[in-house]
Amino acid sequence: MNLLPMVARNFKARRMRTALTLFGIAVGMMAIVALMGLSRGFERGWDQTMNARGTDAVINRAAAGSPIPAPFSEDIAASIRSLPGIESSGGVLSSLVPVGNLPMVLITSWEWSSYIWNHLSIVEGRMPQQPDEQVILLGKSASQALGKGVGETLLLYGSKFPVCGIYESASMIESGAILIPLEVMQRKSDNVGKINFLNLRFDPGTESSKARSICREIETIHPGLSASLASESAQQNSTTKAVRGMTLAVTLLSMIVGLTSVMNTMLMSVFERTMEIGVLRAIGWKASRIRRMILLEASLLGVAGGLLGVLLAFAVREILYLFPSIGSAIRIEIALDAVLFTVVFATIVGAISGLYPAIRASRMKPTVAFRHQ
Repeated sequence: MNLLPMVARNFKARRMRTALTLFGIAVGMMAIVALMGLSRGFERGWDQTMNARGTDAVINRAAAGSPIPAPFSEDIAASIRSLPGIESSGGVLSSLVPVGNLPMVLITSWEWSSYIWNHLSIVEGRMPQQPDEQVILLGKSASQALGKGVGETLLLYGSKFPVCGIYESASMIESGAILIPLEVMQRKSDNVGKINFLNLRFDPGTESSKARSICREIETIHPGLSASLASESAQQNSTTKAVRGMTLAVTLLSMIVGLTSVMNTMLMSVFERTMEIGVLRAIGWKASRIRRMILLEASLLGVAGGLLGVLLAFAVREILYLFPSIGSAIRIEIALDAVLFTVVFATIVGAISGLYPAIRASRMKPTVAFRHQ
């Protein structure tokens, strides 16, 4: 006898319990997929930023959980610039602050004479004319989210800043940012003479081994600073680490909830089908076949819950993108490996959850089952 029709009949007979179990698994799987997508989106956005600027390495304080590292002195940056093998550099001071109707916007400022400015494309208005000119540039996405254009003003750090231009960048992060000349940002944020990132370009033709050696030298000379290649800096970023930590925690929590939910459903199913299982045993079904039937039910619950969780993650992502304050700030990139991991993980959780109910059902004696009825 084929097991699938019997499994389908059991699900159909207990629709509400099956639906609630599926929903519980799906919510956990949705959170896993979304967090993995958020981490991937941030890493990709960071890589886009470094590639757009042509940056080879990034220097910042070893972060202690904050998405924006603490500032350090420009004097330290000057000593790093003088090291052999470094062609050019650019100091960056950034912060995350609420602006207008948006709860959090990246405010960034770049060293006036640095190479970082070269990759921007002005689509409207102009660039700042002086290093101390109190004006701002808006990324195209930030302009749309804030509803501000050239000639209008924004209130930042207690002062009104006129918008002198709108720019495009290959980096999603920069497109959603507000750009201020470094000297103005330092003065307005009480960080005169400080930056929190130093972007480096190595001499042309510098090999990877030499670049890593320069980074190690910087960390040796300046304890407390972190020096990483641009291609690896996203993995070292505290935001990436925090999202990965949350993903692990949610994964463990989802496993516990999934195990409990599916096991409870399967135990209740076995209890309610005691007579049915007894009849199957009486007509010759082996204990191994009973186990396979229960494990198949539990595994299918896991598979269905995982697939539903993936679909929910896609749906929630699109809903979040409808809000400009969210869509301009984050990207949730759901990759195939995240989908496969989630479905396989949910299947394994379902199968493990069905082990005890399957063993209990397979050990049931027909006489005991009939007496129970």
